[in-house]
Amino acid sequence: MRIDELDQEDADIDWFAVDGQGHILHVASGGGILPESVAASQEVLLELHQYFLTLPNATTAEAAEVEDGAEEAGGYQSFARYAQRGLFSFEKTRLHERADTRYHLVARPLLPLTIQQLPKRLAQLLARTQLPGSVAMLRTLDAAALL
Repeated sequence: MRIDELDQEDADIDWFAVDGQGHILHVASGGGILPESVAASQEVLLELHQYFLTLPNATTAEAAEVEDGAEEAGGYQSFARYAQRGLFSFEKTRLHERADTRYHLVARPLLPLTIQQLPKRLAQLLARTQLPGSVAMLRTLDAAALL
């Protein structure tokens, strides 16, 4: 079932993408509009979410590279949790600004997970939402660039 726009605006939805190098991104929507490839299926989103939350940590919480000020801003633990599992973790820069597609990096994995390491079915589902180029050096992300 498609995630309707009112539900997108009312919630902070965790969604996922892959970059051109195969690195995996976690993005917290912060009440913004989701890319259509994500909004198209709530079931796919939940399946990916469940998979990433049940992965074992690849690094310790202290080892996750956290951007300046993230711990003081609060909520850092949820972003670190994804980074510990190998995902680059971003949050919406301007919360609840519906049409604003800008995000900033909160936590970076020390040992990035790649799409090649996922089960085939999950890799196919994740590949629906792609960022051209590489996320490895990004500090900001514009979701409008997603394919």
